[in-house]
Amino acid sequence: MKNYRYLLPAMALLLSISMTGCQDQRKEPSKNNAADGETAVIDFPSSYQKDYDNQLRVDAKIIVPDKLKGKSLRGAKAKLIKPDVEEVRQKTEEYLGTTLQEFLFTEQKDYQGTPLYIYQYADPQDSVFSITYSDDQNSLLYSPQEMSYVRTAFRLADDPGYNADLFQNDEEFPFESRQDAFMHVKQYLEDVGIIIGDEYRCYSLPYETLRQEEIVYEEDRTSGKGEWTEEDNAYYFAINQEANGLPVYIPMYGIYAADIDYNAPIQIMYKASGIGFIETGTMYEITSADTYVNPLRIEEVFECIKEKYDMLISDEEIILTQAKLCWIPDKASEDLILGWSIRGKTSAGESLQMFYDAQTGKEL
Repeated sequence: MKNYRYLLPAMALLLSISMTGCQDQRKEPSKNNAADGETAVIDFPSSYQKDYDNQLRVDAKIIVPDKLKGKSLRGAKAKLIKPDVEEVRQKTEEYLGTTLQEFLFTEQKDYQGTPLYIYQYADPQDSVFSITYSDDQNSLLYSPQEMSYVRTAFRLADDPGYNADLFQNDEEFPFESRQDAFMHVKQYLEDVGIIIGDEYRCYSLPYETLRQEEIVYEEDRTSGKGEWTEEDNAYYFAINQEANGLPVYIPMYGIYAADIDYNAPIQIMYKASGIGFIETGTMYEITSADTYVNPLRIEEVFECIKEKYDMLISDEEIILTQAKLCWIPDKASEDLILGWSIRGKTSAGESLQMFYDAQTGKEL
């Protein structure tokens, strides 16, 4: 458990740091900063190590797509997609190979108090497909009954029940290669107005492993799926939208959740019968900006993190293990912020997630 104590003077200083970032404190030009009249290029090491003190240690893998290294990077903008409800329903029917009949429309309030519209449809097997949108968010969800069994057998959540590493392999199934399956998924998303790149994470879900890993509580397995067969073999895709070659991280309901596949903004399961599960978070129409970004050096970003922890008194060591370059939507505009998704852990084993503006050093 964390044992942080905040001192009043430190709180004021920490607030100042979080509002201004660390940029004004730099005395030397950043390696990634361009000289006057020049355009910056993306230039980061593949890893970074440094022991700052007994409280903060960095032993981090730096994740930047190879295709961007040594190149200039344009800024990007993201406009919230307002789905064409009827078109999305029709396209989804085609890909699911079934009919979707509307049975419920509700208007609620989202987490910011703005109107939230929810359209729900059911197929002949009573599986529900929903389309949700407001001025702040949108989502799609199709989760048939069988998905509840898959969820107990294939566990992505970052908790003691995690077992997704058992499915992280290159296994391909006779019905289709994973790349061909991904192309079907990509085409579906494009047909409903969601544009993605060519990058994805894929888990192969063989029915034998699903049967072995399924959690059931009765000795006779009466609460389980029952029979698992080759028809249950599936690919499970975790996907982010992209902007100029970088993934877009999407906060969940305004919260910066852990940047892991369990929280991926697009998750789709694909089987021999076609799409078997759809879940998307807030999606955007993404375009390039006219200007280029100018990121800080990675060591400067870690210096900003050190300044944050200098304001805290703790008996736990912080170890930062990964920094991934990405885009993050700006809550106040349509701009995408170039940011670092930084993961780590405490000496007590608690996972840490933080996000920093890559150009200012400000924590997001």
